[in-house]
Amino acid sequence: MSKINKVLQNIANAFEPNLKAASNYYTDCQEARGGGVLAKQVQKRLENKKFEHLRFLFTGHLGCGKSSELLHLANSLEKNTTCFPVYIDFEKYLDKQDVSLEDIFLGMFTEIAYACREKFELKSRNESYTLIKSVFGFLKDASAKIEFGLPYDIAKVNVEKLRQNPSLRKQVRDAITSNVKRSLASELNDFITEIELSLRQHTEFTNLIIIADSLEKVKKFEGEKDEIESQTKLFIRHAEQLCGIVTHVVYTVPLSLYRSNLGPQLPQLYGKNVFVLPMVKIHKRGNFDELYQIGIDELKEIITKRLTHSGTNIENAFTDDALAHIIKYSGGNIRNLIRFIQEASFATDELPINFQAAREAVREEVRGFAASVREEYFEKLAKLDLSKDQQIDNSDEDYAKMLESTAVLEYLNGNETETDDDYWYAVNPAIRRTNKFNSALERLKTSA
Repeated sequence: MSKINKVLQNIANAFEPNLKAASNYYTDCQEARGGGVLAKQVQKRLENKKFEHLRFLFTGHLGCGKSSELLHLANSLEKNTTCFPVYIDFEKYLDKQDVSLEDIFLGMFTEIAYACREKFELKSRNESYTLIKSVFGFLKDASAKIEFGLPYDIAKVNVEKLRQNPSLRKQVRDAITSNVKRSLASELNDFITEIELSLRQHTEFTNLIIIADSLEKVKKFEGEKDEIESQTKLFIRHAEQLCGIVTHVVYTVPLSLYRSNLGPQLPQLYGKNVFVLPMVKIHKRGNFDELYQIGIDELKEIITKRLTHSGTNIENAFTDDALAHIIKYSGGNIRNLIRFIQEASFATDELPINFQAAREAVREEVRGFAASVREEYFEKLAKLDLSKDQQIDNSDEDYAKMLESTAVLEYLNGNETETDDDYWYAVNPAIRRTNKFNSALERLKTSA
């Protein structure tokens, strides 16, 4: 393999969009996002707490960097506080088309047990948890090993298999719900209490903090067929149960729920404002061609950190026009940025990656939106693009769906403006390159 092909291969691996960013890739994009860093906000509140357990809600667009922020939060809390963070990626535990509270609590029990055994070799009193012990009886496997870290000699990997086994999942749920003497929530709380006592006795930590990632991706919850109704049932109707966990918890919630008419209930139920992670702003409000240099520089820093591990640098990896094209049409969506660069590396056999390869990478996104965006949406997207205030009608379900699909992106001006109402919205840049959008734009301009 030639040296150039090896570097291109390294770039493709470093810019894998489906992998969560390692800590050495993390970049603080606070200034271009227009808001505070999640880790700082959570840490301040933990430092000021007295006796109550804190609940934090976190949301943002698909691909905006939520998981990176949560992993950064976990690293920061472990280093700077007395709270031991247990990060849980619920995509490993949940079938998002079939979720129950029992699934969520079982994932928490599993991950807490695993993390504390791996980090501190803490052991629980196995006989204390009759319900969870009977549940794990369904999961016994000849390959289970004690060293995986769960009580009752059950490997974590076996609990994760429930996501792909509806029949076994139903057996486990039935075993939980049929027990009239104990609930999984109560055993989970007893387990947390025991673990925190052990932490205080044997480590420098005094409390847990559960970081529950990917719950915003739940589509169907406890028999509900509608996605919004499922999200409402989980986060609003079951808020008491989610808040009943006897330690600090961070939950990810859907942006579409927070931006709906039900959104104002969330801070009331959980006791804290919802932390929203906007896109990285790379152009000015209402002017797609007027660049916001701070945001562009922050995206370049993200790219530079990954390129360093690929054995090259930003000057050698891209022509100027190729890099500018990828950044501009990412819209400040981190995952799109990463994905476009990987696709561009596949579209060329030489360095630097040129404009043609960059255009090819973005073109697939354009084609995808051209084929998937409903016809009646294009006029609404054109109206948003031509509007002076760059706002959407939150009562319009179409806009909620466009937010969820990232056809519409959300930004925040932060301290750049004197108004407190500083959220604004923009059409995804890839849609701006579709013929249907530009035709709708021309029709509205002509009729004005």
